[in-house]
Amino acid sequence: MSSGGAMRKKWQMSLSTLVVGAAAFFAGPVLWPMAHNAPMPPPSLLPGYVAVSAVEALAFGFAVSFAAFGWPATRAVRFGAPWLNRMLFASLVWLTGNWWIHDSLHMHIGLDMNRLLYIEASFHITLLACGLALALGVMQRARAPVAGNPN
Repeated sequence: MSSGGAMRKKWQMSLSTLVVGAAAFFAGPVLWPMAHNAPMPPPSLLPGYVAVSAVEALAFGFAVSFAAFGWPATRAVRFGAPWLNRMLFASLVWLTGNWWIHDSLHMHIGLDMNRLLYIEASFHITLLACGLALALGVMQRARAPVAGNPN
């Protein structure tokens, strides 16, 4: 890819990250309204929670952007078998993008312990699987010969 094409892709990713992130930030409370039994933070902590929410929404925007534009770069790295490259790609998207959904669902269900268990199990188990995929990818990459290295 030419340097102009690479620069255009960076701008596309940046713009889509901001657009999707802003949309996620404002749509979150509409998609998942806060539960009546969810605790409200004290006013002194509210800016911190809003900041975390904004960062998570931007991370979601980046995950969507990476999913749309990042596969060629991920595929080119060659972590071993093609299935491992796909797993690593999906893991990077999920690790980056799940937090906005995860925290929004927490606020939406409040203190309903039955539904909380489903959220915790589904998100945490998939995050552990992503960590496993990343570990496998690093181990495969460490075994691969490095170009120009005689060892």
